Amino acid sequence: MLIGLDVGTTACKALLFEIDGRVVAASTVPYGLITPQHGWVEQDSETLWLTVVNSLRKLAAHIPPGRQILAVAQSSQGGTTIPVDSAGIPTYNAISWMDTRAQAEYEEVRDGVGAEAIQRKTGWPLMAGLPLQHLRWLHRHRDDVFSRTYRVMFVNDFIGWRLTGERCMNPSDASITQLFDIETGDWDDELLALAGVRREQLSPLRESGADVGRLMVDAAQRCGLPAGLPLINGAHDQYCAALGLGVVEPGEMLLSCGTAWVLLAVPPSLTVGRASGMALSRHAVPGRWGAIRSLGAVGTSLEWLASQVWARPDAPEPRTTLYAAINEAAARSEPGGRGLLFFPPAAGHAGSFGMARGGFVGLNLAHTRDDMSRAVMEGVACELRWAVDELRATGMTVDRLKMVGGAARSPLWPQIVADVTGAPVVVTGITEAAAWGAAVLAGIGAGVFADAESAARAPARSLTSYEPGNRAACDELYERYRKTWTAVAS
Repeated sequence: MLIGLDVGTTACKALLFEIDGRVVAASTVPYGLITPQHGWVEQDSETLWLTVVNSLRKLAAHIPPGRQILAVAQSSQGGTTIPVDSAGIPTYNAISWMDTRAQAEYEEVRDGVGAEAIQRKTGWPLMAGLPLQHLRWLHRHRDDVFSRTYRVMFVNDFIGWRLTGERCMNPSDASITQLFDIETGDWDDELLALAGVRREQLSPLRESGADVGRLMVDAAQRCGLPAGLPLINGAHDQYCAALGLGVVEPGEMLLSCGTAWVLLAVPPSLTVGRASGMALSRHAVPGRWGAIRSLGAVGTSLEWLASQVWARPDAPEPRTTLYAAINEAAARSEPGGRGLLFFPPAAGHAGSFGMARGGFVGLNLAHTRDDMSRAVMEGVACELRWAVDELRATGMTVDRLKMVGGAARSPLWPQIVADVTGAPVVVTGITEAAAWGAAVLAGIGAGVFADAESAARAPARSLTSYEPGNRAACDELYERYRKTWTAVAS
């Protein structure tokens, strides 16, 4: 059996898998964010560690008697900075990837080095919320902390070091630090100097799937696991999810649908990846690239519809009931929503924030909640197609979308996505893709799987495929959407 550990932004999940991908047991332990000022987002690193310990201990209680755990690997949030002293004790709270305090430092790098130069070298667009800027902010504003910081760690290597006593960083997480040269696959001395840190302060780099070390006796006892259990190098959570769903070849694309809708593609080359303008990292699969593009919080549109159009204040209903009603209503309408368009107010193809406002266009007295429900689903799908078409124009192929998340559980929305984008959509029975991807890496490191491709064929899972249909109606809908958006946005 294999353990996939998913250390996310607000919770840690530990899952126990059979070799064929079936989940035997799972545990989830949430933890909070610390927001001491506007724009500041931190986490207590010791709480993060204890949460990992607790989630593994809860999981260990459900290991069937006589079964052997072969290895564990970690899927982790990326871009969160954890400074520690010589004893490994945090010198400051972990600064989250969501933190934006380093705006001035961001502007200095943008004006001095150049945003384009940073993105070309690191693969990721210059941001105030990534470790390069975290470290510059600490150096400037908390030099007492900076001077006591012996090592700079991130979630992946901090947790791995606490478990095994070995320091090891994976390439997909390293890519997001903006201290890493995506082309050479190594820490970059110029970027390190810009951050004010030395190479020896960072963990050595190894490929995802490589052996990190063995669980130390004390850590193993606290987690309820056997001492000496191999820890295998993991990957960033989005890349673990891609690996878990078999998005490892050009043409395959992960579509993760939560509050934000996120695309992860596999460019055929670094050149094509750079041309796409997407945030580019080394994939969890050695020798391949992964490119991410977020449509922002478009998923909140359906939540707004459920709360403001469908919910009855005098008789509250479970969210599942409301979503079922919305799906049935949208199915009663027709492609194109009888002329009704909906523009998501939170983000879209134009960027992570998009238009500050959105709404319905073409609404008349004949339209019903059925049409409004379909228009919301189609509006988000049109935003997705706009982004996908822009990627296709840069040389990225989109042969198939593998859809996960809340929208993937809809009986209708995946078909709308296929119809509007013109790409086949696949929904799998895997619900915890990131944890399974980590387990796949554990299996590769333990010799269970020869490579990512063979692991992708392993899971015992159901597959539902949606082929594009209603092409003429959906092409006409999309053209109206583009023209109307351009007129409204200008």
